[in-house]
This record gives sequence, structure tokens and C-alpha cells, in this order.
Amino acid sequence: MSTEAIAIWSKMSGNNGVIPLQMGEGIGDRVNMQLYAGNTYWDKTVKTNFQFEKIAAAQATQILIAGGGISGNLCAYVLSELGMDVVIAEKNKIGLGSSMANTGLLQYRSDKMLCEFVDDIGEEQGRLFYRMCLEAMDQFKSVNDLLGNVTEYRSMDTIYYASTAQDEKKLRREYDYLTKYDFPVEFLDEKELQARYRIHKSCALRTWHDADVNPYKLIQALIRKNLEQGVRYFENTELDLDNIQGNRIFTQAGHPIKFEHLILTTGYSRLYSIIKDKIIIRRTYALCSTPFEEYLWKDNVMIWETKKPYLYFRTTKDCRIIAGGLDEDTDALEQDQDKILEKAREIARQIETIFPKLNINIAYAWNGLFYGSEDGLPFIGQDPARADIFYLLGYEGNGMCYSMAGALILKDYIAGISNPYQAIVKLDRN
Repeated sequence: MSTEAIAIWSKMSGNNGVIPLQMGEGIGDRVNMQLYAGNTYWDKTVKTNFQFEKIAAAQATQILIAGGGISGNLCAYVLSELGMDVVIAEKNKIGLGSSMANTGLLQYRSDKMLCEFVDDIGEEQGRLFYRMCLEAMDQFKSVNDLLGNVTEYRSMDTIYYASTAQDEKKLRREYDYLTKYDFPVEFLDEKELQARYRIHKSCALRTWHDADVNPYKLIQALIRKNLEQGVRYFENTELDLDNIQGNRIFTQAGHPIKFEHLILTTGYSRLYSIIKDKIIIRRTYALCSTPFEEYLWKDNVMIWETKKPYLYFRTTKDCRIIAGGLDEDTDALEQDQDKILEKAREIARQIETIFPKLNINIAYAWNGLFYGSEDGLPFIGQDPARADIFYLLGYEGNGMCYSMAGALILKDYIAGISNPYQAIVKLDRN
């Protein structure tokens, strides 16, 4: 162990007023499930990726992060930027979890409309939550600017169209709330939507401060930056969350890790006791097309709709279409590649009804599991029973935005700073 690690170990030898979990007192159930199946695309876009050793001896750190996906890497970036000692432990390969099934859309607007949040949690709480997401999107842009032009990040507008004429009233109400609180939005009526975007629907909202990105290249860029900032990575290292003793946790192989703060960014691989009755598990399908040789649609806008489950699609830097939809309420993946491909063809056909001149050839097709919450909000914050354990679970369809917001919220928790958004997304909210 390094001199620095020994110093940290010594510093954390006390209990610091933290309520300990005794041997065998776990904080959730392991989920032994595959997170995606099929032929994914993002992993094919990186020729060489980082590889790390597993933990083979005792470790000590200020910040221990369980999970090496986008959430874990963003947390590590934000905290190591402040000079904190950070370790990431990933039970499999860094970045090859649910991030591989991500379609890479970044938006400040949630799957749940602001007007719907107003109805459910009140106008002020709804406004604050949407403000949190907008600020996270702007922070995401700043992070990508610092990472350099290596993530295929592109600032993009979004078109959110009414699936049926009956949805126009709902979109107008949403527009009224968004403009009331100065969110970036424009209402497009049927005539303007057709003239500007060639979309034949009754109306749509155009929003900006949105973006698209290659999630796997984003993770690789974050790793590179985090290593420069001193973050230590270990993969093929599963933490035993059923065996936390005071400020010490063990790997499944039995190696102890001392920590001051433990951050759980484990995505869908564990059902935590405090929230397991508040989540919904779904299966979604996605595709990536072969490259097109010419212009696809105006400004490469990202497009989605009001219908549930909704169709959503975007372009890539090399003129592919990435799309998803056909969500189903099930916790079982489709393993039959022919059936996955047929779902992908159905998604492609839906896009071709909007842009009839397109002839989409599917290069990659996959399906993945994702979690939603009953109230449409992510789970971010402190464990109610322990001041040194935190969760960043960006459930719902806007996960990357929530990951950025969550990293900033947890930074404030650890620094002892009050954050205006923490009460909205805390785990034990009503």
C-alpha cells in the first residue's frame, strides 16, 4: 500500500459518528440479470479501451464509487476535480454495463412533462426539478468542452411532436408552463412544423440546450481525464454490499476497503431495499442504421413524441440513425436475435412513416432493461440510515442528465453544502 493510502487508512480508522452495518446486514438484493442482449453499436466505435486490474489487496480512499458506468465516472470526475481521493470499483468491465444500450440522447425535458409534475408534486417542486435538469445539461456541455472533441458530443435541438391531434391541448399546456419559467422552448403549429421540419403532425415543441453523444466514447474520455486527476480504477471487482462494517467494505474476494464516503452508482444491477417497491422495470428496443450518404432531416434534430411508449430517434456524426422504442413492462430480455431484429424493423417503419423518403437499413439491433420510478423522478442522495452512503440512480429515460445533476448534488452533500434540488430526488421522499 502506498504512503498516501496508509495515511488515509489511519485517518479513517475511527467511526466518525457513523452508524455501522453489521456483518450480513445488506442494503439491497443482488440482481443476477443480463442488462442487454443483441448486437450493440457503441462498443464497435472504440478500437482500444482501458483495462484495469482487480483489487488484490487492502485499499483505502476518501471516496469509494461502486459502478463504472456514466454515473460513476461523472461522480469521479466532479469529486476528483476538487482534489479528493477517489476509487472506482466495477464488478465487470468498466463502461460495458447498461451504458452500452444507451442511445445517447441528452435532454433537459423528462419523460414526464413539467405540467404533469405540477399536478403530482406541485408547481414549485416541478419547476425546481426541470431547472435542475436544465442546469445539468449546461454543465454537461462544460464537461465535454474540457474533455476535448472526442466524445461525438453535439449540441442539438429536439422536436417533441403530438402523436395525435388530441395531444395538442397537452402540448399547449406544457408550453405554457415552460415559458412561464423561462425554459428554452418554442411552440410549432401544424403549418410551421411541416414547413420547417417536414413533419406532418398537428403541433410540436422545439427545445434546445439538448445534445447527443457517444456514451462509450464519453466514458473513455472521462476515464482518461479522471486518471489525470488521480482516480484509481479497478474492474472485475464486486463489492460485497452485504458486508459493510463501519467504514470498511469487503470485495467478494475478501479484500477490505476503507472509505469515508461510499457512492452507489450500480444502475440496474441491484435492487436497494429503500426503493425496491417504488420502481418499474421495462424492456426497450433500439437500432443503429447503416450510414446514409446524404442529408437526413433539418438540423439533425432529435425527435420524440407524446405517445407512450414513445418513438425516439437521432442521427450520428457519420450520418446513421439511432432509434428506440416499443417499451414493454417486463424484466426479461429478448434473446432471440430474429425477434430483436423484427422489433427494430418496426421502429424503422415508424420513422419511415414520418420521413417517407428514408429507406433504413439496420446494421445493429439490441434490447435492454431499464428502471423507471413510480413518480418519474430519479433516486439521488444520502442513505437515511447512514450519513456516509450515497446513491446515484438515474432511473427513467433521461439517465445521463440525471447522472450529471446527481454528481453535483452528491458533491454538495459531501461538502456539507445545502443543494436546492436534494429534497426532490432523495430516496425517502413521500
